[in-house]
Amino acid sequence: MTSSTRGLSAALLLTIPLWGACQRESMPKPEEQLVGRWEWQRTASPNSPELTPASTGHRVVVEFDRRGRARFYEDDAFVSATVFSVRNERQGIGKPPRQVLMYRGYRGMQIYSVSGNTLQLIEANGDPMEHNYIRVRQ
Repeated sequence: MTSSTRGLSAALLLTIPLWGACQRESMPKPEEQLVGRWEWQRTASPNSPELTPASTGHRVVVEFDRRGRARFYEDDAFVSATVFSVRNERQGIGKPPRQVLMYRGYRGMQIYSVSGNTLQLIEANGDPMEHNYIRVRQ
């Protein structure tokens, strides 16, 4: 190997980890997917009738910020706030991990997925309730 070939090889070896780091940073973190305001659309459960803003008479919004805080509003009035975190939870061999949303001070956790402007939260403890939200443009 000539010295110029070694120099090029060394430069490539140094560039690959930097390129990989840039690639990782450009991928959204789980928390980044949640950041924003989400308006509740419906809650469904196999053991209860479906709930919607029309059936309850209430507009519910949850806001996730970049600092890991969640704020809850009902009919534009602040109701409560808490800190949230996200973790990947393994389901078993051959199954993809699922994203789990946890709130400080609450015992339950929710499995979540974001697809475009839709957020789906499924209760991971107890009754399998599914909550659907759409992203609110600010």
